[in-house]
Amino acid sequence: MNVTAPLRTLARSMPQAPAIIAADGRIVTYAALDRGLDGIASRARTLGLRAGRIAGLAIGGPDEALALMLALGLARAGIATANPAPAPPGLGTILTPDAAWRAAAEAASDAAACADQSALLRVFTSSGTTGAIKHVPVSHALMTRRVEANARAAGDGRAVRLVAVGLGIAWGFVAVLRTLWAGGTLVIGGAREAAAYIPRHGVTSLLIAPAGLRLLLEALPPDAGPFATLAQVEIGGSRLPGPLRAAAAARLSPHLCSSFGATEAGNVAFAPFVALDGVPGAVGFIDPLTEVTTADATGAILPAGQEGRLRIRSPLLADGYLRADGSVAPFRDGWFESGDIGTLLADGRLVIAGRDGEIAADAGARIDASAIEDALLTLPEIAEVAAFGLPDAAGRIQVWAAIVPAGPMPPAALAALCRARLPATPPRFIMQMPALPCGANGKVRRDVLIATARSWQEAGSAAPSPPAGESPMP
Repeated sequence: MNVTAPLRTLARSMPQAPAIIAADGRIVTYAALDRGLDGIASRARTLGLRAGRIAGLAIGGPDEALALMLALGLARAGIATANPAPAPPGLGTILTPDAAWRAAAEAASDAAACADQSALLRVFTSSGTTGAIKHVPVSHALMTRRVEANARAAGDGRAVRLVAVGLGIAWGFVAVLRTLWAGGTLVIGGAREAAAYIPRHGVTSLLIAPAGLRLLLEALPPDAGPFATLAQVEIGGSRLPGPLRAAAAARLSPHLCSSFGATEAGNVAFAPFVALDGVPGAVGFIDPLTEVTTADATGAILPAGQEGRLRIRSPLLADGYLRADGSVAPFRDGWFESGDIGTLLADGRLVIAGRDGEIAADAGARIDASAIEDALLTLPEIAEVAAFGLPDAAGRIQVWAAIVPAGPMPPAALAALCRARLPATPPRFIMQMPALPCGANGKVRRDVLIATARSWQEAGSAAPSPPAGESPMP
């Protein structure tokens, strides 16, 4: 099925229902959306864009609603899209949502949808948080399976949904189609805008990452919230700290859900946070379509309850990464090795301890980054924290922590906390930052933190104390 086919059906059955509310308040009905996709598909073919090709398109910018319509219109014509930076192999024309595409979306036309379910829909990029960014091709058929699985997991109905993550990433794009296929309304806006848009548009469902959630809470007026309309807040992309969860439950909605997945594998686990209480690191119940195992360093499969490297097999899994020669490299024996360290419990809950190799000591033992972060977050002066490892000149792993202060940061209190709570693995250095670097999916870019720390380490290698911005732990 072409992913735009349900939109044509809805345009006939509920033509005046609002499909999209743009950032400027403009409402796009289902009838207007369907006509717009036809106009865009017709113009694309007139310009010589052909099915099976990949056009460069960033779904975002000042007119994100038009950018999204452009992506869907190209999909109707069987033309795939991909973020132009970093460019995937085989990228063709780079398109910009402009006045000409706006005119095409508003012109009367008729376009037959590409019927090839195996046609490429979009090339998504992996987060690149711990390694090189990879390009993940997703067909119309695979996206259909992912949308249906995601909707089942979340118990979707017709929603007014604000997707406060990048619409061009896999998680965001699935949420867009979940909303529109159900006849709901997609509200375009970011985390900060959500503070105003939730009451203005009666938002019933919010999709957001922890970093965005913090921005949203900061943008709320002191007397705002919780919101009676907000029936579900779906949080994913990275670990949700306990204090942030408590603040979101009190000021947004008590209906908080955990979503865990991967660009390569789609939705892997989902659950209300209340169903995960008492199990530190639990991210949800495994999706019924997904098989998850854990393996040790030799690749041997471990029994339930034992921590190991996650392996995922599922009909939601991509075939592989797009390679420079245009072919798709298969994953290992039909399994995707996600790079996560976790445990599968007997009741189907999945526990994530961290990423493989995030912090490894010299003897090979893994240091629990989440324990370091949780301890540091007990200080009210710390708003956000990310722990990571960095080898010194002798190759010894030093534990670092990047911190976003919530207020004045007393070094003595920080040192005392680390000594009391983390006697075995206190951070050697603390980087104070205005914000943690995050990707469009809300994941902390630890590769950026490591590169920043390395440059500071090198700049201060000959100095008796670390460079400005670092606080050495006594």
